[in-house]
Amino acid sequence: MSKGNNYLSAANPENQARLLFWRKSSQRAAELYDSGAKLWKKTDLRDIENQLRTEARQFTVQSINGEHVSTPNIMLNTRDPIWKPYVKFREYWRLVKTQPDDPVETYHCSYLVDWSNQVARNFRGTTGNLNSVFEARRNSWKKSSSCRLLTSQLLRLLDIKKVTKVICFGLGDMCRQPPEWLKRQMESSGQNLEDITAGSMVQHSIALTIAEVCRNNGTNTIQLLTQDPDYTEESKGLLERNGFTIVGQFGAGGFAEIDEGSVVFSVSVEAPLKQIIADIARPTMIISTGFGIFNDHE
Repeated sequence: MSKGNNYLSAANPENQARLLFWRKSSQRAAELYDSGAKLWKKTDLRDIENQLRTEARQFTVQSINGEHVSTPNIMLNTRDPIWKPYVKFREYWRLVKTQPDDPVETYHCSYLVDWSNQVARNFRGTTGNLNSVFEARRNSWKKSSSCRLLTSQLLRLLDIKKVTKVICFGLGDMCRQPPEWLKRQMESSGQNLEDITAGSMVQHSIALTIAEVCRNNGTNTIQLLTQDPDYTEESKGLLERNGFTIVGQFGAGGFAEIDEGSVVFSVSVEAPLKQIIADIARPTMIISTGFGIFNDHE
């Protein structure tokens, strides 16, 4: 047997015990999934999102075998925390194929609380003229052939009468400046620093177009929701002024909003979006990047 993740070393009994535990855990996870157990539930996603809004001493998640697993709130009573909690997802293959580095009691958890350091993120600051730049990007999008094509495809393929909400995931922040190394590189090559947020601005403009098509051609009131834990306060303000409602600020709550009346629009979400959707809802339409669905590990 070759040495590697599956090598049982008698010289390291702790690693041997962890590996044996992992093998049994992964077998049990596969059995639970095959029997119809859900990896994600709306109630669990709402619950962890609500927990992370509080000053709780600990946060608790529910594993796929029904057990509760708690982790301490390391920033409790910290006046200016540099660490922000967020929800980290484990897709199916992480539960049955790849042994994680996390504690063994979390092996059956399809989601966990993790922490993101905000120091470098906050140091970068934000760009100016946000409203005018976004309006220019939006107008440019609306005049494009891509916008006309999207509109015609939505009218052809979408059952607009069913739509009650448009939910966006991972569309990106729209005003954070690039890292210093990239800023210097862009300035030396004559690039405009505003170009760094162009993609995100266009993506949010696309979301506005989807909502407008549904509102103009249907009878329902259309909610426009968006989730991205990386949004700055400035971006949140801009989005709210343009009709968006911010959801899932810790990366979980927005998924619980998906239902049969939803159009889901996703670009760069750091979560197994399609696997989550398969467990919790059957939306009217999913607009996403690429064709990878459930088995990127294979």
